[in-house]
Amino acid sequence: MIPISEASKFPDLSKIDPVYDDVTENSSVIELWRRQLVESKKNLSDTSSATSLAVQAELEKKHNIQYPSAPYHIPVPESLVDFKDLVPMGDELYWSPDLGISFKDFTNLTKKVLLMRRTVQMTRKGKIPSMTVLVVVGNCRGGAGYGEGKDSEVPKAILKATRKAIKNMTYFHRYDNRTIYHDIYYKYKASKLFFWARRPGFGVKVNPVIHEVAKCIGFDDLAGKCRGSRNPMNVVKGTFAALASQKLPEVIARSRGIKLVDVQHVYYGKN
Repeated sequence: MIPISEASKFPDLSKIDPVYDDVTENSSVIELWRRQLVESKKNLSDTSSATSLAVQAELEKKHNIQYPSAPYHIPVPESLVDFKDLVPMGDELYWSPDLGISFKDFTNLTKKVLLMRRTVQMTRKGKIPSMTVLVVVGNCRGGAGYGEGKDSEVPKAILKATRKAIKNMTYFHRYDNRTIYHDIYYKYKASKLFFWARRPGFGVKVNPVIHEVAKCIGFDDLAGKCRGSRNPMNVVKGTFAALASQKLPEVIARSRGIKLVDVQHVYYGKN
């Protein structure tokens, strides 16, 4: 332990090197200066609040000690924390680097739970229940994805499905950021899906499950029909496959070697 008499020999390094002016690192030296000041003035040796404030004010003025207006805060990047440590057993999803998107995009996502199904596995020890959840997420600007999650509890199943949906996000092209480029017919297993491009202000008039998918992607004008099997699982997977099968006019024009002119944008202007 350094005696109080030796505290006066410590130079005030903050006047020499401003980088050294850190109250958290110099707390031991500042404490020695405070004890020395109290010993030199026996009349301020009591421990009342007014006396402590007076000693602190004189100490700061004598040694030019400046404390920050707010406590020191070192931002910890989310990448330093593992996802398993963030969400041990809860039902709230936190951002982590393995999701593949930035934190800003993560906060702007829209989540929809489209299917929640309970299944039971029969064993010789009894029944083992589990929950199957289908979740769709999107940024309403062309990016969306779906994921399936299975667990014994619903919140955990939703958490797993949401993480898978975020990792599976893909981008879908939109004409004028509101509808599809052309009519689409797609057959997925026993489901037959029909999609038609519509004029501005038409709205989204499709199957309820497809409606949630379209809103997550960002389609504002779309008409569709689902025939055959209406299993939500097949409808969602077929919808994503159908919208991903669009052929852009630029690609078709380039393959045919012709010039492309958007008549609607030429005569009516671009929205």
